Amino acid sequence: MEVYNSGTALEEQIAATELPEQALALWALGQEGFLVKWKQTKVLFDPYLTNWVHELSGDPWMRAFESPLAPSQCLDVDYVVCSHHHEDHMDKLTLQAIGKSSKTRFIVPKAHLPLVKDWGLRDEQLIGISHGQTLELDGGITLEAFAAKHEQFEQDEAGEHRFLGFAASFGDIRLYHSGDTVGFPELVTWLQSRQVDIALMPINGRDFVRGEQGIVGNCNYREAIEIAVQSHADLLIPMHYGLFPHNDENPAYFVDYIYRHYPAQKFHMFAPGERFIYMK
Repeated sequence: MEVYNSGTALEEQIAATELPEQALALWALGQEGFLVKWKQTKVLFDPYLTNWVHELSGDPWMRAFESPLAPSQCLDVDYVVCSHHHEDHMDKLTLQAIGKSSKTRFIVPKAHLPLVKDWGLRDEQLIGISHGQTLELDGGITLEAFAAKHEQFEQDEAGEHRFLGFAASFGDIRLYHSGDTVGFPELVTWLQSRQVDIALMPINGRDFVRGEQGIVGNCNYREAIEIAVQSHADLLIPMHYGLFPHNDENPAYFVDYIYRHYPAQKFHMFAPGERFIYMK
């Protein structure tokens, strides 16, 4: 897959992007990685910027395209938000590299705080978050967590959920980053009550073959669309496709389903490294 923009050019574009309060800029970094900029605050969701999964597990976990940004190019990010501990969402090498920044703070499920501390991140850099909790972040941003089913709920001994999704409010713009999840009724109800403008949802799905390989599944394209439509999201952004060919879905099916069933539903498909500006 071709990368739309990368390296120094992308880093410079992010720094130079100036936004009014009613606008949000998003850059797709692959898998579920998105950099979001509102005014001058930058939030990085689920960054997988290395080849750590392949280093751990070998083939077939090689990236289909290089990361648009290196971790060393993200030291000016204000917050890194991780939904759960799978290496393509909570990437040890990426977090350790960004952890050299004196500016960045890391928001992770409380169930995973001991792990990221073992990786060398310091207490003063870390913020744990639980299902149902809302954080007030710098710059007027709020972040609320809701449990995700990746394919099931999982909790640690203290009852902390291991998989989370996030509703983030950037002024009047509300963005939902699902993390890894399948669809379930409580999620739709929760999203309806949050009046989400932008929904970022996985579409790679799940099946028997991948389950036999130990690959935990997500929403398929139909589930992602139905959740967004039932939640009245203004814009749907599909994610979690294109990076690992053996754990993938053809996004053309996503487009076809919207075209046939919900032609008025707005959506945007990213090329890696692409910038998209949402105006409310």
